[in-house]
Amino acid sequence: MSTGWWPALPLLAVAGAYLAAGLRLHRRGDCWPLRRWAAAAAGVATLGIALLPPLATHAHHLFVVHVVAHLLLAMVAPLLLALGAPVTLALRALPTPGRRHLLAVLHSAPACVVTWPPAVLVLELGGMAAFYLTDLFALAHAHPALMALVDLHMVLAGFLLATLLVGPDPLPRRPGTVGALLTLLVAAAGHDVLAKLMYARLLPAEAGSAADIRLGAQVMYYGGSAVEVALAVALMAAWYARGGRELRRERRRTVSAPAPARAPVSGGHPAPG
Repeated sequence: MSTGWWPALPLLAVAGAYLAAGLRLHRRGDCWPLRRWAAAAAGVATLGIALLPPLATHAHHLFVVHVVAHLLLAMVAPLLLALGAPVTLALRALPTPGRRHLLAVLHSAPACVVTWPPAVLVLELGGMAAFYLTDLFALAHAHPALMALVDLHMVLAGFLLATLLVGPDPLPRRPGTVGALLTLLVAAAGHDVLAKLMYARLLPAEAGSAADIRLGAQVMYYGGSAVEVALAVALMAAWYARGGRELRRERRRTVSAPAPARAPVSGGHPAPG
């Protein structure tokens, strides 16, 4: 994590862009849901807590504080930002040429690869494993620019995973409910294995004493599990809401459908033979 205040600049830029897009919709007479405003604001605030002093300063000296900041940075903030639907807001706020360019990017071959569930899992779990189980942890703490890249990767990978699972933003190919649950299950298992490896092998070795590393691994295990439970709840809530909407649409179609015509009933007597 950074030890200075410079991350405030990109955070302010992100918050300003989101606010400007929302105000553009408001001036146009459109309404952006309050829950998405709240989720985006909470996401940016969580990033600020993780990346700015005092938490970021203590994260360089106490491994358990580093793990708390990491959970906020890589799991909690991405989930909140995904629920804020920034891509959907951009598609609604941008002028037509900008919207077309963004849609072209969303449906491009690289976007299809990056948002493919196995690729998202590799980015999420592979990045965390590389950081905590190799010398990258010590290198990043010695080189602030490298640490900034690691932080950026953690945020983007977490955002991709959260968007894939529960985010309302459009994706080239979004898995169904069963596929999303399987993806979440693999991600949760990977996080648990990583925390257990850190606890058993005292990794990263440069993080402090054995007691410090084990405490940090325990916080990662239980904190990560709590966020994954929140993801599961959000995923099932979205599934339930979709089912409710489909049921209401079916009822409206049934009510608005014209009644079938009845065959005429003859009231006369049969003609004599």
